[in-house]
Amino acid sequence: MPAIKFSDIASTYNEYLDTLYAYALHLGFDDHTAMDAIHDLFYKLCTQHSSLKEIDNLKFYLFRSLRNRLVDLHRTKRECLSLHLMGEHEGVDLPFQLNVTVEDELIDKEEAEKIREKVENVLSRLTPRQREVIYLRYLQGCSYEEISEIMCMSVAGSRNLVSRSIAKLRVASLATFTIFLMVH
Repeated sequence: MPAIKFSDIASTYNEYLDTLYAYALHLGFDDHTAMDAIHDLFYKLCTQHSSLKEIDNLKFYLFRSLRNRLVDLHRTKRECLSLHLMGEHEGVDLPFQLNVTVEDELIDKEEAEKIREKVENVLSRLTPRQREVIYLRYLQGCSYEEISEIMCMSVAGSRNLVSRSIAKLRVASLATFTIFLMVH
């Protein structure tokens, strides 16, 4: 089998680096761990695949592979820590954080900060898994099938989680809007 061309890997790396890095940070990992996991992912891609064209959906493959690598790193770190502290073994529930940035030049800085705070307030009412599913579905455009693979759940489970998250956002935003009307 012919090896992957360096230019293919380099262009793929450059195209997805920022998105993968942001996803790793949203999952609660520090800069160093995020970059290590991304580099591990691309190293594996170089050594184990003969062609990028063999991967049906590259973006999905990269997200799933990165999340799996980060979970492995999290488990390894936790196991080392638990051996050291002899603590309890907890389940793998990564603390997904979704911070909103508003970069619209038409909105002045003060307005943007108010909007960002309101959106973050609403998003803070979601669980980490709900924030992650909203991020994958609406900010990354992943299908329910892709979400189910990335988050290790059934397709029906991914649909339900998106639905429950949206319902919770609606209730939270309605409550926020009601409070806003009462104050003003």
